[in-house]
Amino acid sequence: MKRNIVAVGMLLAFSAALWSCSSSDDKTPGQDQTLEQNLTSETQSLATAVEEISTSEGYKLITLSESTKEGTEGGSDDRFSFTRTITLEDIKGVYNYILPTSESEGSSTKMWGTEFAFEKAEESEFFVINLPQEKAKKPWMLHQEMEGESEMDNDFNITASQYNSSTVMNNEGFEFIYKLDADITIEEEAAGSIFVDWTMSMSAGMSWDYESEFGFPNGYSVGHEFEFGEEIEFAYNLKKDDEVLFMEEVSFTPANGEENAEYEYALTIGNIKIVKNSSSEEYMVYRDGELEEDAVITVLHNEDTTTGEGEEDESDHAFCRGGLDIKITFTNEDGTQEEVILSELIGEETLEQLDEIFSSMHDMYFVNKLVDRVAKEAYDINMGEGAGE
Repeated sequence: MKRNIVAVGMLLAFSAALWSCSSSDDKTPGQDQTLEQNLTSETQSLATAVEEISTSEGYKLITLSESTKEGTEGGSDDRFSFTRTITLEDIKGVYNYILPTSESEGSSTKMWGTEFAFEKAEESEFFVINLPQEKAKKPWMLHQEMEGESEMDNDFNITASQYNSSTVMNNEGFEFIYKLDADITIEEEAAGSIFVDWTMSMSAGMSWDYESEFGFPNGYSVGHEFEFGEEIEFAYNLKKDDEVLFMEEVSFTPANGEENAEYEYALTIGNIKIVKNSSSEEYMVYRDGELEEDAVITVLHNEDTTTGEGEEDESDHAFCRGGLDIKITFTNEDGTQEEVILSELIGEETLEQLDEIFSSMHDMYFVNKLVDRVAKEAYDINMGEGAGE
């Protein structure tokens, strides 16, 4: 599915209300810092974190996309194209990549006219994939021979302790349940951990509940959450261990005829939090949980946030996705005022990398085109073994 399926038209109902007002946790900064100095310090910490993440192997994995493959148009998400359930019990074992052999050589990996790129090497309580990192970083080449392939080692490892992918299509609608919890190593060095928990129902009571997180070996993690049902919520976050360096959250409850719609927006950068909700007329700025009364927020709208084809993208509604900007006006003790534009304070390159990270966290190209692809192959291998008993 295309990236903007996550939007499901999401937030269109409340975006106008959320951004219509344009005026106005957890480190303790030095007491001699002004709010502006404190914000500058926190944005510098965020930029440092994004720079460290962007140079990691994990960053290269989560930002894989169809655009990485030259000359390729966007592909469909085949998880939704058929009815089937695959659990960890169905695919557990160790699967090693093997150099594909031609059909004329009588390869034992041939089954139902499909050439497998993996063979089951041994039993395990986990779902373990071993393959060359050159293949892992170009999953579209799994079934095609690459130059120098005979010299490649299976030095890329994925070990999943949880796996479930269930797709049900019937006259009542469409149901999808998915869970993955896996660790990744490259050349026996930890590259990160990936977690996805996703349930979707496209029946009469349409709902969507999605959470993904990628943890890096140095303690950083990035995550995305989205919920669509009686309430609509989304959140993007970047953390260092349990410390929030960046978080953007929106929640919206539609009016039901008896109660008015309610919404809340919150943008957290270190110990500073900007909040706007349906009960407040202005945006409020908090530092370490204390209201800063001398800071005024003005939302600056980005006029160029469409996909280029006249359709809205979920980035229309998020600062970290380039959909809007924020101006903060500080009032000094002597009555003078200073203004900063948040995007300028953080930096264009940092924001572009944040956008790339967070947009990838709900595409999960790496999961769909590698982990799920091998899971289907492992399932077919095991079903074939069972049929031959």
